[in-house]
Amino acid sequence: MVGVYEYSVVHFYLHDKETGFAHDLVRRLNEVQGDYHFVTVETSSRRRYNDLASGRIDMILLQNPDWNWRGRDVGFSTPIVWEYDILVAGRALVPGPSYFNNVLERSIAGVLGFHYKFADFRDDPKQLTRLLDISLLYNEPEVLEAVIRGDAEIGVVSAGFMSRKFSHIADLADRIAMGPRADNSYQLASVISRNAPITVERYNSYLNDLRAENAIAPVWSRWHRGVLP
Repeated sequence: MVGVYEYSVVHFYLHDKETGFAHDLVRRLNEVQGDYHFVTVETSSRRRYNDLASGRIDMILLQNPDWNWRGRDVGFSTPIVWEYDILVAGRALVPGPSYFNNVLERSIAGVLGFHYKFADFRDDPKQLTRLLDISLLYNEPEVLEAVIRGDAEIGVVSAGFMSRKFSHIADLADRIAMGPRADNSYQLASVISRNAPITVERYNSYLNDLRAENAIAPVWSRWHRGVLP
């Protein structure tokens, strides 16, 4: 049971249908071997820890060790892909790149349960709202909408999410400015419960088989077309 939640191009809805890189990867994991059957199960960024601990799911795609996993009874696969956090703002507000220099002095929109480098990877909403002028929303589309409406001076979104939006919204570049550099870059892997029916070692062997077939990087590139400044 593979947990997924709305994030980047990993898992999202298109025409009310679940889609994204995680679903392609699960399909390839089922094709490359016959000992296990992988099935996606939707969770949320806040619920994922309890779902994994309770056994509702056995693993989650895709995660980073800095996202509050330390001290939990889990293991990590080898890194699968790279992702980036980028800062966005309404274009009319941005006189130049220096606008993004002092993020903590501006009103921010982010996603509830996500971990951001500028906040030292904290995810506790009470702590974050006490320390920062931050609105914690349900998903990345809501963050982008808040920035476009002017409800937040800066939004934090993944590069994968923005690459998808730029390909679907023709005038987005006229409405949105991006920071001059990525706010954070990080590797993403699978996090696997120690109680899962599959071991980290066995799962890694399947990932190695997929890499040998060049069945991971091109799929990620097809979803994640890159929008780094």
